[in-house]
Amino acid sequence: MARNFVLAISAALLAARAAHGGERGRVVRLALAGPHAPAGVRTEVVVPPGWKPGSPAVLMVFLHDGWGNQRSFRRHGLADLALGMMQDGALPPTLIASPRHRGTFIVDSPRAGMESFVADDLVPALERAFPGVGGRRDRRVVWGISMGGYGALKMALRHPDAYGRAGAIAPWVMPLSWDAYERHRTWLGRLLLQPVFGRTREDNRFDANDLFLIAAAADPARVPPLIVRTGSRDKWEPGALELEARLRERGIAVDAASVPGAEHRWSDWRREAPEVVRFLAAGAPSP
Repeated sequence: MARNFVLAISAALLAARAAHGGERGRVVRLALAGPHAPAGVRTEVVVPPGWKPGSPAVLMVFLHDGWGNQRSFRRHGLADLALGMMQDGALPPTLIASPRHRGTFIVDSPRAGMESFVADDLVPALERAFPGVGGRRDRRVVWGISMGGYGALKMALRHPDAYGRAGAIAPWVMPLSWDAYERHRTWLGRLLLQPVFGRTREDNRFDANDLFLIAAAADPARVPPLIVRTGSRDKWEPGALELEARLRERGIAVDAASVPGAEHRWSDWRREAPEVVRFLAAGAPSP
């Protein structure tokens, strides 16, 4: 395990040196390993223009949607958006890393220890591979879209010391329980959910990964600042609105808004991304 971790970091350093740079930054592709993912997790990193090892930068982790992968941030135009904001001075130098978590629901399960990887392994691995980036909680942020939004909220509520701010666009939020799963079980649900959440009532992880239950157990004093954006025509908005209400009841502040007419699709998500990114970067001190 230790050898795999060292090899992954060495590969990251080599990739960073070999990546092509330019005024618009550069992309580094690597596999990052850790105690919860010894085989390594494919990760794509957008390095800010002009950054050199040892230079300070905010560390931003982006968690993709359920059908996406580590390339979604770049392929759907978010990398260009963020780099443009850096160029205009609207965003400080920020290294953005997107790990592949497709099929895991960002849950610790026999399929993958992805929740623990994102909470405990990813940041140390990135800070070793890119010295000067992050370095402390207020210079680390996490956000995501759809399934990634669910994961980002879970980081904030269950792992509040990992990241200084968290955000979600159109997060997948619904009550998770074996009873609910049985009532609405479909062939697609069996295919996607059972390998992660379990196949029987006695061996299931739905309750353990229900955001409402996680929020009820969270310490309001430790939860980092949150931003959530949903769409009025998004099928997951009712769950997100209910979660936001429960958070406020517990004294957990959340900057939340519903976007009129927005649906569960990339064209709407891209429009909300600049506001979310600005919110996340607002808590980071200047280099």
